Amino acid sequence: MPFRPYRRAAIVAAVAIALLAGWKRGAIVDKVLYWRYGQTLGVVRYPAPSNPAQARQQDLDYLARLPSVDRSFGPAAKATFAVQVAALRSRAGELTAAQFFLGVAQAVALADNAHTNVDPASWRMQLDSAPVRFAWFAEGLFVVRATAAHEGLLGAKVLAIDGVDPRLLAREGARYFGGTAEHARAMSPLVLESPEALHALHPGAPDDRLLLDLEDAHGARAAAEVRHVLPAEAPPATKPGRVLLREPLPGEGPGGWKALLASVALAPPSLRGAARSAYATPLDEGRTLYLHLWQIRDDPTGPIAGEIARAMGKPTDPPWQRIVLDLRFDEGGDYPAVREALRRLARRLGPDGRLLILTDDTTFSAAIIAAVLARHFAPGRTTVVGGRPGDRLAFWAEGTPTQLPRSRIRIGVSTGYHDWARGCRELRCYWPNLYYGVAGGNLEPQIAVPWRFADYRNGLDTVLLRALE
Repeated sequence: MPFRPYRRAAIVAAVAIALLAGWKRGAIVDKVLYWRYGQTLGVVRYPAPSNPAQARQQDLDYLARLPSVDRSFGPAAKATFAVQVAALRSRAGELTAAQFFLGVAQAVALADNAHTNVDPASWRMQLDSAPVRFAWFAEGLFVVRATAAHEGLLGAKVLAIDGVDPRLLAREGARYFGGTAEHARAMSPLVLESPEALHALHPGAPDDRLLLDLEDAHGARAAAEVRHVLPAEAPPATKPGRVLLREPLPGEGPGGWKALLASVALAPPSLRGAARSAYATPLDEGRTLYLHLWQIRDDPTGPIAGEIARAMGKPTDPPWQRIVLDLRFDEGGDYPAVREALRRLARRLGPDGRLLILTDDTTFSAAIIAAVLARHFAPGRTTVVGGRPGDRLAFWAEGTPTQLPRSRIRIGVSTGYHDWARGCRELRCYWPNLYYGVAGGNLEPQIAVPWRFADYRNGLDTVLLRALE
């Protein structure tokens, strides 16, 4: 009698788990995982479009197939997605480029999964942006980077954009980002910095400039008008939170952009070493180890596990009274690369030592998993400090991104399920999790504290300071 599909899949999963034991990541393991999770929409050869409307129809024909490979769409989301794609089809010839882009983003976001979204890089490549960069703090929205011509705006609080409170605009823009409210807030500058996007939200707003109501450090108010920067002239999008760095970001060019923090004598530890996967430094006269994971993967200098091991010191070295594991602004990656290193991290704590994990809405994907694992390996000795992470502990990820054939809008595709709250023991789970996964409960901060702008502009990190108290 032939195998039923679920029995065949179960057997394959069992074989995969056996191969994954020890996580050697050999060619066989990579092929098994790619076979199971590497699905994406295949190439479709459409005839050359005769006009822009036909090009969009081809994009929408391709987009309509997304739920056939992206497993994060539930039945209700699939139905609503189909309705929204059909609505875009009916208006394809009359939409502006920005309206079409946002329509695609809103349709994809219906999966309600933070990994299934239009790629941030596409936002910068498809839409204009302002010559300033914004960041959220406890006190509100602030200008933290600007072109040299607008350097005088650095440090200003943004009271309104085009006459609208930026908090309201961020809530309105959340429709374009699937996932949690925290994730949408972290991504909201992509909307707030784009005149085209804001014009699509509020047709009365100009489509080629931002009208800003600002407040300086002394409480004085002023208005500013900043004209747009075309996509070809703008730096690419960065991971949320990295606009806080002192050093130039990719694409900014020497002297072209200025960072607010460039004026301080020394950046806080949390904003150092971003070019590497891991940055570590002793604090508190050598009693505390500060370890920031900027990404969960190896970098050109070597394996990340080795970087963590060197930071921890030898087993014969004196133990640490405290270890601060910072998982903010992390680019994600491949969590098995750090699993054993995180296990050993807990062993380097002294008898009364504590592990302090720093999180916020930029803590995402493999960084969330790293937080769960670190706490799992140090039960009863861990405190989470900061803000809620940028995703749920149960989410869909993996997959291979796809690209619409005409507009080239890039979209994430999710094929493997993760549940780091209860532990993943279902066949739909990403198979390595069946071997490595743990039940982490939640990552609700025990000490909830946001970064205050008043501290940031002076080179201080409110969250890190609170953790060290």
